[in-house]
Amino acid sequence: MRQIQAQTSKSFNMNQFIIFCASTTKKIDRVLNFLTVSSILIACTGFFQTLGGYILLGAAPDIRICLSVFFMTFAVYSINKLTDIKEDAINRPERISFLKGREKQILAISLISLLFSAGLAYSSSRRAVLVLLVPFIVNCAYSTQIHPRLPRLKDIPFVKNIAVGLSWALVCTLMPAVTIDDRLFLSVAGVVYLMLIKDFINSSLCDLKDVTGDRESGVRTIPVILGTKKTKKLLIALNSSLLPLLFLAKGKTLIIISILTLTEYIFILCFGDASCPTRLELFVDGEWLLICLLLWGTGII
Repeated sequence: MRQIQAQTSKSFNMNQFIIFCASTTKKIDRVLNFLTVSSILIACTGFFQTLGGYILLGAAPDIRICLSVFFMTFAVYSINKLTDIKEDAINRPERISFLKGREKQILAISLISLLFSAGLAYSSSRRAVLVLLVPFIVNCAYSTQIHPRLPRLKDIPFVKNIAVGLSWALVCTLMPAVTIDDRLFLSVAGVVYLMLIKDFINSSLCDLKDVTGDRESGVRTIPVILGTKKTKKLLIALNSSLLPLLFLAKGKTLIIISILTLTEYIFILCFGDASCPTRLELFVDGEWLLICLLLWGTGII
């Protein structure tokens, strides 16, 4: 009798444990989904990628500049979500559920974020405010059709990914560069190229997860044109173009570039399909956050 009671108790405890794990997993998924659909995670990328720009340039970070890029990124990507409702209805229905009924509030918060971004940048350097105009201008050309005869950047294959990558690279490199006294042109150019290639690859990976919706919406992205396999080969070749930088870098800069290059290979090989969009966004958008935490935890920075 006691043996039966013990077995029943163990079975009951195991069932409780399974229910607890399932409930916890669902809660974590909801939190991660909120971070991705609300633009908070991508805004953190703006903060930590700018922080990474300071580190790669060998300068002490200015938190005001990092926060300025955070608010700018949040605003730009939130507005972009409002203009991409047609594509997201197929690719990311959970994003539409989040946006529905909140359009005016999201637009208002985005405009407030732009003001915060400009104010923080101005408090550090007037030139930084000019750099902030880059993502705003690119997003206008990216998401909206300014003239009936002019296509959106989003509708031009390759140009779209280059524009997105260059926007990120210029902001996250030039924002730190204009606030420091000693800056070498070659160092700035090298960091811009590193970030351009990485952001081009990451935007292309996002296109891979959205390939079904883009194809049905008539958006001609790189994966839609080349297909998944050829796109992955292209991205691997582009990432390999970063390898020569390893021979030019030294010290912790060498370590950081090595980690960034390795993680990009992992992203391409592991997330080069449309099967796990939330997981891809978590790692790709949170890459700089995770790397900065890793470098800080290991004492490299």
